Amino acid sequence: QKFDNDGIEYFNTFGGNPVSCRAAIAVLDVIESENLMENARVVGAYLLNKLKEIGKKYDLVGDVRGRGLFLGMDIVRDPKTREPGIEEARQIKYRLREHMIIISLDGPDHNVIKFKSPMCFSQLDADFLCEKMETVIEEIQKTRDEKQE
Repeated sequence: QKFDNDGIEYFNTFGGNPVSCRAAIAVLDVIESENLMENARVVGAYLLNKLKEIGKKYDLVGDVRGRGLFLGMDIVRDPKTREPGIEEARQIKYRLREHMIIISLDGPDHNVIKFKSPMCFSQLDADFLCEKMETVIEEIQKTRDEKQE
């Protein structure tokens, strides 16, 4: 109501721009013609299950969750207390870059590995990601466990 009386209107330099609108329509056409929403659902579920399998094997993994191709994996120092594994998550992030995999960290403690895969991500891509992910997690957990002994 406050804005109704003072004449302020919403304005955007590119709002309604025909070129921008046409580009958006082209993107939506590709999403539909290549069935990318279904791909995100199917491959996302596949990736989520594979990441959960990895999580069952390693104490470093606290929780794996998400929907579609937007997934998160908690990295913890202790599976019982769920103390955030901040340094371990950082190590995983940088070790995956050595394998040409770029992920980011999120969460209040930056211990959640965030997977934001493109809609064209395939099961073959998911297999590659999980293979490298498991290798890196196994190495980091082994190193951590040896230091604690």
